[in-house]
Amino acid sequence: MVRYNFPEYKLELDIPAEVYFPAEDTFFLINNLNLNENIRLVYEIGGGSGIISIVLAKNFEKTRFIVSDISSTATKMIRSNCKLNRLNSQIDVICMDKLNAMRYLSPEVIIWNPPYLPEDSETQKHPITDKLMITGGKRGFEEIFDLIISLQCSKANTSLYTIFSSIAWDEDNFEEITEKGVRFEIIKELKLFFEKLYLVRIDFGDYNG
Repeated sequence: MVRYNFPEYKLELDIPAEVYFPAEDTFFLINNLNLNENIRLVYEIGGGSGIISIVLAKNFEKTRFIVSDISSTATKMIRSNCKLNRLNSQIDVICMDKLNAMRYLSPEVIIWNPPYLPEDSETQKHPITDKLMITGGKRGFEEIFDLIISLQCSKANTSLYTIFSSIAWDEDNFEEITEKGVRFEIIKELKLFFEKLYLVRIDFGDYNG
């Protein structure tokens, strides 16, 4: 267990080796989210170290956060990091897969920095815990599509902020999402050495503002 300092966000986090360490995609998402200050409830899926919700909670003191992660190690760590940063009364943490344990969906915003790489011969060599953190299915986007379909079926009135990678996806493929009856917007693009990341907003229901 190592404690890391993130001076840009004025916080410290304890991050064990088996929990996803904040990387370019994490900071890309944090720095480009444009949330309304009147938002009451935010769900974050796959919280990892908890950094996304912790940073947002510091900036939006009146907003409550529910953070989920499929890993019990991660959820314990998120709780600990919330306490470390004096935000445990503002952030609740649940160990579950995506939002599967939530019967009623009522957040204005859902955030997910998902695993978005396709499975290949290299990722197959990783331990199962590592694969869960980086691969989103055989094509790379099955996990996020499962969530989109689930939100449609639940008739949720919410906005999903998530990330796609050009390794598994390109702009022409985004038509597949709009054909599903949701509103889709590319908020920002980040060009890296080997891929391009897209931060997108997908609106469901009445297209929450």
